[in-house]
Amino acid sequence: MLRWYLRRGFWNVIGWGKFKMNKPLEIPLPPVERHLIEPKPMIEVIPEVPLKNVMVCARADIPREERVPRNTAFYRLQVWLYTSFLSPMQPGLPQIDADPQAAVDQAFTRLHRKQFRPPELPAEYLGIADLGSLAVRGPFACYTTRVDDDTWEWDLRILDDYEYHPGLLTLGSRVFFGVDPLRRSLEARRIECVLGSIEPTDSEWEQAVKIALCAASTHVSLVRHFNWVHLAGGAQLAIATRNAFSPNHPLCRLLWPYIFATQQSNDIVTRGQMARGGDFESIFSFTFKGMCQLFDESHLAYPHLVNDPEVDGDARGVRDAGFDTPTQDNLEALFDVFHRFVCNYLEIYYPRNSAIEDAETLGWLAQLNTLVPNGVGVTPDNVTWTGLARLLARQLYLVTVQHEILGSYMWDYQLWTHRQPARVYSDLRREPLDVYQRLVNANFNLNVHRRELMSDFTYLALDDSAKAAMERFQAELGELQAEMDSKPRPVWRLDPRALEVNINA
Repeated sequence: MLRWYLRRGFWNVIGWGKFKMNKPLEIPLPPVERHLIEPKPMIEVIPEVPLKNVMVCARADIPREERVPRNTAFYRLQVWLYTSFLSPMQPGLPQIDADPQAAVDQAFTRLHRKQFRPPELPAEYLGIADLGSLAVRGPFACYTTRVDDDTWEWDLRILDDYEYHPGLLTLGSRVFFGVDPLRRSLEARRIECVLGSIEPTDSEWEQAVKIALCAASTHVSLVRHFNWVHLAGGAQLAIATRNAFSPNHPLCRLLWPYIFATQQSNDIVTRGQMARGGDFESIFSFTFKGMCQLFDESHLAYPHLVNDPEVDGDARGVRDAGFDTPTQDNLEALFDVFHRFVCNYLEIYYPRNSAIEDAETLGWLAQLNTLVPNGVGVTPDNVTWTGLARLLARQLYLVTVQHEILGSYMWDYQLWTHRQPARVYSDLRREPLDVYQRLVNANFNLNVHRRELMSDFTYLALDDSAKAAMERFQAELGELQAEMDSKPRPVWRLDPRALEVNINA
């Protein structure tokens, strides 16, 4: 245990230092000289992460203004340490404390707390986790999908298809929900998983709930957050924007704060989280081989329309379905502010309802549909003013709202492993100290201070009209925040003040 305390102390200091030293990036004007990026398969760019379907920017092609040599060197050292005698993992350690608060207190030390607040326990985790409430509140609401007029589901059976670490239960699961019309709520009625078909009256219900939540948490972190937001969506948006637009194009100026430094950030974080011994292999259920296969296959399934909460809510059948949908309403309110901003901005340069014939804009759409798996739905052949405005709002929503709710927002959910395990062991034991500590430190560093969405970016405006549109956007975000502040804040709610302008800055 002395060796563990020394090891833990070393990595806690590393995490604390990264958090303390991180400063929000200053986002400059777009450079005069356009920098073209030719994405390549990850297996060619980062051979230690052998993914064939995921396209990334080579380190040598990262734009000069994005490069931070100090960060690159630090991550290179960190990745080497992962497989050295100073690895953060130590086999044979005991389980975390049975008291969940004690487990958090032991892993989230006073050193951590000098930089960030401890996690808050969601109301849904006070007893056996309330899946019905989680189906409409918080990060897992995105999985709730209509089966028929009386039934909704979370379907995560795909997670059975990949290789697991020894001693773990597979997570493939399907949760069925019905409607309580009096309470206007959903309630979980059956879970199909490795334990069988389990109902709330069965003795194995609590364990089945943990399997379902572990599945949802794992899929959110690996697939929806890192694979879809960082690699399939954010990275390709940044590449297409740099490649297609000249620096003084109005859409370049609109998108610039949302895409700046994406390639540098993705490069170093991918190496730290996905290489052997990285966070993903060490925290979650899959072996390195299983994790790589999951990423490669789920990358090709990326659905860009998840970045439009209204369209996505309709597709999943949860809008106006006879039960309350607080997270859906929360996300639609945020999206509406983005959409109004984009419409106001677009009108300055493109007459409303006019044909979109600008060559750079059409080139941007062509690149997006080539780079983003399954395209973005708006192409040079079908683009309209309304369609372009909706697409731009989706891109802004992707790198702000989606990145937050699927990433740092998990802080108040993922650390309570007595309800939502990081792994489910076949003998039902709790996570060992090293796995849990790494989970805490990884989530801690997701919450470093980045450039807020509610910042002044009017210096990017090409003219006074664009500046006024940006100022109006900030005012509407402030009004929405004030409206939210007039009510008690539940854990599940996502506020404008919590949003960052992109996935790295």
